[in-house]
Amino acid sequence: MWQDLERPWQVAFEMAWESYKNGTIPIGAVITDVEGNIVSKGRNRIRDRKGSTLLAGSDMAHAEMDALFGLIEGEHPEIRKYILYTTLEPCPMCFGTVVMMNIRNIYYAARDGFAGATVLNDKLDYIKSKNIVIKQGNEEMEAFQLILGSAYEYKCQHPLLEEIMKTWRRINEKSVAYGKELYEEEYFNKALSEKKHISEVYDEVMAGYNLAGGIE
Repeated sequence: MWQDLERPWQVAFEMAWESYKNGTIPIGAVITDVEGNIVSKGRNRIRDRKGSTLLAGSDMAHAEMDALFGLIEGEHPEIRKYILYTTLEPCPMCFGTVVMMNIRNIYYAARDGFAGATVLNDKLDYIKSKNIVIKQGNEEMEAFQLILGSAYEYKCQHPLLEEIMKTWRRINEKSVAYGKELYEEEYFNKALSEKKHISEVYDEVMAGYNLAGGIE
């Protein structure tokens, strides 16, 4: 549950919730230094008001890009030891940017069968030479991200909704089904109106998911 998450993961999910609250894709990202201090954080801003940040309102405004933007390698001599935490597996754009920014550790909460690109890690000699360490979070974090993401996509009725859901169902069908259920119950909208903190939302969602036969 929430209290068991490491601080970088908590902040990443806080950023994902901020994205949801602002009507955009609920994904958050955090970058930590060698000592575990958070040096940057970001969230998806694709549907944010244009001009609110340099990337906001553009298709480049992914959470990872938001966190990476403005991070100058010369000001971070140990950047190769930094860790990027993101709530959803990075897409090709974000993965490539992490590679070129010389961050050597990528941790993600949920797999993304639709656009996830960590498979590229061993496809090119150039990337393989970077020795990038990729780790996935636990089953609970993945379930929560897919639930939140599914509820959001059903709410927005993405043109490729069923194509996206089909790939996510292959990862965790129960999460997608529960996300749709919570969307239909308007759980997340009610949580917003009640100004619930992400910690409360996370614990309530995972408690309900487990009661519905989620994580054994």
